[in-house]
Amino acid sequence: MKLFAVLVAASLATSPVRADALSPNNITQEIKKHGAHDVVAWLLAHGDYDRVMDKIDTGDRQWVMLAPLLAPGADAGAAEELPIALAFALPRNPEAVLSVVGGKGGFAVEDVCGAPFIEGTVDNIPAYIKKAERAVAHVSEPQLTDVKAKCLGALKKAAAAP
Repeated sequence: MKLFAVLVAASLATSPVRADALSPNNITQEIKKHGAHDVVAWLLAHGDYDRVMDKIDTGDRQWVMLAPLLAPGADAGAAEELPIALAFALPRNPEAVLSVVGGKGGFAVEDVCGAPFIEGTVDNIPAYIKKAERAVAHVSEPQLTDVKAKCLGALKKAAAAP
């Protein structure tokens, strides 16, 4: 087992997922080669996991679609950051986010649409919820109808929470 860890570390050391080459395509290719666990470990070890979360936060569809690929390799704090990044992306690109929540991407609707922010990361949660509700309400893709309704329900529940 120790030899395996050394071999993986050595192979990831030459990984094309470098700070200057972080892209959804490169990360996806590395996940296919090395597995999500090793890629997440590499990103964390090199200080790039937060950069990837920041990219997902933007709502860019390619970055959002990376979240369910990273999820199987994330644990503890890294796993908690993924739905938070998706929640930040929700008002910016609700179609992309809704396409990876529910049964489609492995993220629970409540974990993304329930305003899962760590205290102090969002200045005005009621304003965020209103913005997210407006964005989600405008989603018109028929395949997202069920998850849209569940997300709106989770946002309403989050708005009513103390």
